[in-house]
Amino acid sequence: MSNILEQLYVGEIRPEEVIVPKNPEYRTLNNKISNSKEQLKMKLSETDMELLEETFDLLSRSSSMYSTEVFIYGFKKGALMINEVFANRG
Repeated sequence: MSNILEQLYVGEIRPEEVIVPKNPEYRTLNNKISNSKEQLKMKLSETDMELLEETFDLLSRSSSMYSTEVFIYGFKKGALMINEVFANRG
């Protein structure tokens, strides 16, 4: 098996594909979103529904960008903490 740096480099490590929030409201919230979308599909015109789907896609992309930045920030802070721990040994 390759080391973690190799896995990261070749794209074998993809946190966004394996992380599922443990908050019990997560699944409930997603179910409510799906139900709302289904109700809107029945009420909106095809053009309006396309606009809504485009809006959901844009929100998803925005959220993904934000999550990426949060991950990078957290990773860097963690690395800085580890560096500080080793720099202040003894």
